[in-house]
Amino acid sequence: MTNTWSLYREIRELLLGQLESLSVEQTEMMVPLCPQWRVVDVVSHVCGLNADLVGGMRVGLGIEENTARQVADRTGHTLAQVAAEWRGYGDRIEELYAEIPGIGAALVADLVMHVHDVQHALGLEIDREGPGVAQAAARYVDVLKARVAEHLGVEIEINLIDGEPATGGSADLRLDATSYDFLRSIGTRRSRGQIEALDWTGDPTAVLDGAWQVYGDFPAADVSV
Repeated sequence: MTNTWSLYREIRELLLGQLESLSVEQTEMMVPLCPQWRVVDVVSHVCGLNADLVGGMRVGLGIEENTARQVADRTGHTLAQVAAEWRGYGDRIEELYAEIPGIGAALVADLVMHVHDVQHALGLEIDREGPGVAQAAARYVDVLKARVAEHLGVEIEINLIDGEPATGGSADLRLDATSYDFLRSIGTRRSRGQIEALDWTGDPTAVLDGAWQVYGDFPAADVSV
């Protein structure tokens, strides 16, 4: 991934541009795909990731204990206050992009996931092909391949059909999907049944049982986006 800082900044400003005109009541709407979080809490989380990085944290940024703290630390803050704090970390985060291998790809992937969560919660049009979607999906392809190898000792091939075609490989299991569908699926923003219904070659049961759930349990019901 190249020029990830300018991409992250672009996505941040697109999101805040959608949110800063909301009423206080709208910023306190619950986000169904981030249980227990309001819209302002999602922004607190992505802001808190920046704060933790600037503060020196390098391990466990996304674990539940830390994401909960990122939100709790900003309890009572308005969206405008959180947005100002988030923007305020920009210069230092830009420096860290150059210092920490892979941090840019990880931050872009997390932010894109949450942009779609918030758009869904507010009933906004989902930006399925917007900035960062392809890059976020590519990041999670690498994450999933590593998890499958670690937990199951096998290979999986992921072909993002709206991107560069996957080269022919010898993996027994293959998934063909758009970047958006893969991203929502790997983030457990889709039910297990919806993920099983994707275009698989081979049986995904072992992968779904043992390596898929990067972010918690599958939703009990199908998700419309």
